[in-house]
Order: sequence, then C-alpha cells, then structure tokens
Amino acid sequence: MVKLALMTHPYRRDSTPPEAPMRRSAEDRLGRLRSVHRATRESFVLPLVFASILLVLTSTLGATADGLRGLLLSLPFGLACFALLAIPAIRRRGLCIEVHDCGLVVHQRRARAVIVFEDVDELWFELDRRSLPFGDLALIRAVRLVEHGGGPAHTIPLHVELGHEITRQIVRHCSLPLAADAEKALRAGETLTFGKVRIDAQGIILGKSRAAWKDLRLVRMQPGRIVFFRGQTVIPWRTVSLDKVPHPTVFMNLVRACAPRIEVDDRLGAQMG
Repeated sequence: MVKLALMTHPYRRDSTPPEAPMRRSAEDRLGRLRSVHRATRESFVLPLVFASILLVLTSTLGATADGLRGLLLSLPFGLACFALLAIPAIRRRGLCIEVHDCGLVVHQRRARAVIVFEDVDELWFELDRRSLPFGDLALIRAVRLVEHGGGPAHTIPLHVELGHEITRQIVRHCSLPLAADAEKALRAGETLTFGKVRIDAQGIILGKSRAAWKDLRLVRMQPGRIVFFRGQTVIPWRTVSLDKVPHPTVFMNLVRACAPRIEVDDRLGAQMG
C-alpha cells in the first residue's frame, strides 16, 4: 500500500517533493509478484497483416495503372505505410508487464523499466478515440507515470492481456490515495491545479476564464472528456480532455462533487480505468 505521506500532490501549488532518505533499491521495494501480462497476438499480428495487404494493394494499383513506372512510383508510398504500421507492432511483440504488490516491471524488447508506485508523482492517460455509428469510444492506450521531482517518465503500453487490470492497479496505488486529501484541501479553501485547469470550492478556471460552480447549467461526462455548459445546455463553455490532466480519476471525482448537475453520456460504456 502506498503511504500518502510519501507522495507529492501535483495539483497543489505549495507541493514539495518528498525527502529522499536512504532506502532500498526499486527492485527490493517491488514486493510480491501478482501477475504477468504479455502482448496480445492481435496487437501485433493484425497490424502486420493489414500493413502487408496495404503494401500489396498499393503496388498492384500502381503497376496496373502505369506498369513498371507506376509500380516504382507507388512502391515507396506502400513501404512507408508498411513501416508506419509494422514497426510499432513488431516492438509490441516482446512487451511483457509484471505487476507486483508495490510496483511494475515493464519489458520491451531489450529494455527493462522498474517503477515503484510510491515513487510516482503524476499519472496521465493516453487515449485512443474512435467515432462509431452508435457513439464515441475512448480507450486507454497507455498510462504515463512521472516520478517525483520531474524525474523519469515511464509509458506503460496496455496492448497486453487484461490491460484494464493493470490500469486499475496503477490508479488504485497512484491516484486513489490522493483523493481524500484533495477533497479535504478543496474544502479548506485551497486551489488545486491539474495541468492547465484549476479548481477551488467556488469554481473552475481554464486559462483566463473562470466559471462558478453555481453558474454551470450542466456538466456532461463523455468518453475521454468532460464538457462544461454555462448559462445554457446547447453550446459548451469549455471541454476538458482527460488525457490533458494529471490524475484524471481524481479530477473527475472532484468535478462530480462540486458541479450542481451531472449528466453521463457514455452509451458504449467506455472504460476510463
């Protein structure tokens, strides 16, 4: 379990990094191994198949249209598209994530990263957005973790078996311990900062614009974003994308606690961690 006293509060202006006492190495602090998650076959096989089909298709169309000259002109484009799709897929093939009681070990080909939950200062989502006939979808493609003092950032790809369980564990250890303290600070009159968004007990500030909570007619929770309406419920006043704020689950819960009217528009049940 993460000790809240050891964590900074990136949403508070007066936050200070924790002291760095002599302590065990990251390896020694990982704790018991809970599960191992390897890259799914679909995450690299399907992109490779699609890339190969695209390469053959572009080459065939070029050759059909203008013979050898057309083939030579279309081949570089086909190869570029193949590389764009195939290289990330090949890199994902060796992906393996070990989940421990107190941290993660991420294996990517020849690289190996050890992340201890209590060393994490900021948690960010990286989202994939898709528009489908029946609604929008936002999927967490990766989680980015920044350690205390601005020090190293780790991107955790989630193209693995049961990737949502890894997200759940990360949020549980790195964001959930901050929630109660954030609510207490808000009630005490502090202004909390989430990237370019600030909130206090009276309202929300985005850039140079401020809206009091009581003046917001509606706050709509949509896949991957929160839409704020002031004065009416047709044209949004502002929209906050959840991949643009640190600790998005903490931010969402504070908005829910402060906004007078919340509406959930998530017909496809997009997973936000």
